[in-house]
Amino acid sequence: MAAQVELNSATGLISLLDESERELQFYGLSQLNAVTDRFWAEISDAISRIEILYEDESFAHRQLAALVASKIYFHLGEFDDALSFALGAGELFDLTDTSSYVQTVINHAIDTYIARRANEADIDARLEAVVERMFERCFESQDYAQVIGIAIETRRLDVLERALTSGDTRSLLAYVQHECVDLIDRISVQEQVQELLFKVHMQFDAPDYEAVCLCLSKLNSPKKTAEILDMLVKDQSEDKLLSAYQIAFDLDANATQEFTKAVVAELGESEDVDRIRSILRGDEALKLNLEFLFRNNKTDMNILNRTCKLLDSRLSLAHNATTFANAFMHAGTTVDNFLRDNLEWLARASSWSKFSATAALGVIHHGQIKHGFSLLQPYLPEDKTSVSPFSEGGAFFALGLIHACHGSDKVVNYLQDALISYQGQNAEILQHGACLGLGAAGMGSGSDDISNSLMNVLFTDSAVSGEAAALGLGLVMMGSNHESTLRGMLDYAKETKHEKIIRALSVGMGLIMFGRKQQADTMIASLIDEEDPLLRLGAVHIITMAYCGTGDNGAIRKLLHLSVSDVKDDVRRAAVTGLGFILLRSPEQVPRMVELLSESFNPHVRVGAALALGIACAGTGSKAAIAILEPMLKDSVDFVVEGASIALAFILIQQNDTYEPKVADVRKRFAEIIETKHGEGVTKFGAAISQGIIDAGGRNVTIGLTTNDGQLNAPACAGMLLFTQFWYWFPLAHFLALAFKPTALIAINKDLKAPNLEAICASRKALYAYPPNVEQPVAQAPTKVATAVLSTTAKARRAGKKIAGAEEPTSKPEESEEPAKEPTDDNSMDVDDASAEAKGAQKKGRKLGADTFMVGNITRLLPFQEKSM
Repeated sequence: MAAQVELNSATGLISLLDESERELQFYGLSQLNAVTDRFWAEISDAISRIEILYEDESFAHRQLAALVASKIYFHLGEFDDALSFALGAGELFDLTDTSSYVQTVINHAIDTYIARRANEADIDARLEAVVERMFERCFESQDYAQVIGIAIETRRLDVLERALTSGDTRSLLAYVQHECVDLIDRISVQEQVQELLFKVHMQFDAPDYEAVCLCLSKLNSPKKTAEILDMLVKDQSEDKLLSAYQIAFDLDANATQEFTKAVVAELGESEDVDRIRSILRGDEALKLNLEFLFRNNKTDMNILNRTCKLLDSRLSLAHNATTFANAFMHAGTTVDNFLRDNLEWLARASSWSKFSATAALGVIHHGQIKHGFSLLQPYLPEDKTSVSPFSEGGAFFALGLIHACHGSDKVVNYLQDALISYQGQNAEILQHGACLGLGAAGMGSGSDDISNSLMNVLFTDSAVSGEAAALGLGLVMMGSNHESTLRGMLDYAKETKHEKIIRALSVGMGLIMFGRKQQADTMIASLIDEEDPLLRLGAVHIITMAYCGTGDNGAIRKLLHLSVSDVKDDVRRAAVTGLGFILLRSPEQVPRMVELLSESFNPHVRVGAALALGIACAGTGSKAAIAILEPMLKDSVDFVVEGASIALAFILIQQNDTYEPKVADVRKRFAEIIETKHGEGVTKFGAAISQGIIDAGGRNVTIGLTTNDGQLNAPACAGMLLFTQFWYWFPLAHFLALAFKPTALIAINKDLKAPNLEAICASRKALYAYPPNVEQPVAQAPTKVATAVLSTTAKARRAGKKIAGAEEPTSKPEESEEPAKEPTDDNSMDVDDASAEAKGAQKKGRKLGADTFMVGNITRLLPFQEKSM
């Protein structure tokens, strides 16, 4: 048999293209098509001859010429031309081929199709045919997830509906709702997809009403939501009633205050409906969370008392640090014993320190809406007469924090009245507290009445009250994209000379644009090129909030560009911090993205990188993030150490030594920073509030920027953004309480009561145990110094001992000094609480393994523990 000759050049094949006979040209193209990957550089010189054959309509094998030309352009990196000729190749362009050429051209075809659909431009019929063939191939292989992704990107709702109804519809509906919808960059397309999901859900004989009401809340349809709740209640079925209760709890957690109030107004009248109203108003969830946090409070008072003792409370910075540490440690627990037991320390507060100390009561009693007024009565002004403006202003702020996101008409009217009732030199302090309180209580309500009241305060051009009014406006109109409010805020930001007001307006505009994605692009483009750095700061905050949790590449590129190119440190720091908000659903990406930024020569960029890590990786215990942050605790710049401490506290919240061994080292480092006698005040401030954060809520809360079902937690995101503004104004640190989420197992029955029940956790109990309390150092009595002994005296003593030993008779060996062990019963053993619970479970007939324990109702259940339940 003759050996096959290996081809070393395509010159001979290329020459066949110049032949006059069509068969030879066809043969040449066929052979070139087979060797294009090897000789594309040589064949590229003849690309014009191949194109001539393709354009010759009398040539029967034009499609083959197009395929060869497409491959050549692919290797040359000209993907537009490669796609154009691939479309001309028709059926010869094999979509099932897994080569890099085919996959790249297909991806480019889909990207081109998406861009043309988005811009509503004319689409080549051949391109449409390729995409349709791609869809059909995916349907044949039952790759519905890929179909859904491409259909959403290309705005092909017809294909999306077909995909949803072709596979496991319920699971695909859940996949689209939780994994896809929030990634759509256009609000209008999001709404169209939600309407389609609602339509498909309602095609079932027994729809998943919890998912249906989630769609309706996204579509802002309170009337239909109320109709479904009324229908479930009237069904007289216990399962339907419990489903209605669960829907109400989900709406309270996920929907805006404006939406839940509208649903309440549309509901009918009955005893069960009244319970649903109570749930939607937040009464039931807040009551259960308060009971959980109070019952399971494990605050280590030794840490707090030692910090208070070591920090010089005469300094405002130190006093504020202790205030925030106490507020965070006891957030939501209603335990304010530290303030009662340290009245001397509290009396040292002056001016704005007194404001913060009083406002801390709002954090400690957060959610105690039935007793908010009575708790703060000693601090609120009487008969509209101000005696202690800083304490009274802090009480207004505390009232808003207690009723955050659940402001009743009584609270809102009281705070609105406070804006106009006080005049004189102290009015701006009281208005400052009332504006912040109104913003917290009316968050997301979209109330024009509250907005107008805050606008009136803003236009007084007082730096103190105007700053709070701007922030309050952002909170009340959060996520609304309210055009007139935005225009008024932007115009005033360009008019006023007060930096505090402009900075607050930049944050407020960002809050109003929360979740609006591409709708914010016009305002971003107008602000990002402003000469005033405070307005550019506004562009950063708008990008951060508009694209929060989306992972949008365009937003990330803008922030990265600003973080390395802007001339203002504040803008650069905020831009890097914003990366944490945008990527909070993909925390694993953040360490790699900010690693180089954490080593920047600019300390503001370094601290921004630290906060970005803390925000995105909060509660995850990310080892990659910890590895970047630990060296930053030894940074030469004090505020970088402060930021690194806070970020580590965010990441390690609710972690113990067994689950993450680094926890003990970090806690020890916080204590060492505070104990350093001549340490920087800013560094100590960061360590102190970090101690409060890592043990927040009696060690029973985490940082929850998303809800349990993966939706963005708008109040938490707002609270975190405002917390980062403590850089400029300490009292804003209290807003972090809005980001705290109780980690609890709470089950209720149809009477909204918590029954006695137990759940099995198939894992080691030590992984989820509370960290051990710090032992108080015990003062030791002075020890007696040993008497010096001369060498000659020692020699004489040793000689005497030898003589005495020789004279003593040999004695029996002494009995062991160890006490004899008591006889033990074979059936007895020492048990811990987990073993006791296990015994109880065994008595009930359940067998538990060695790595299994029982969890009761209204007890702590950590996020990473849920998978073991």
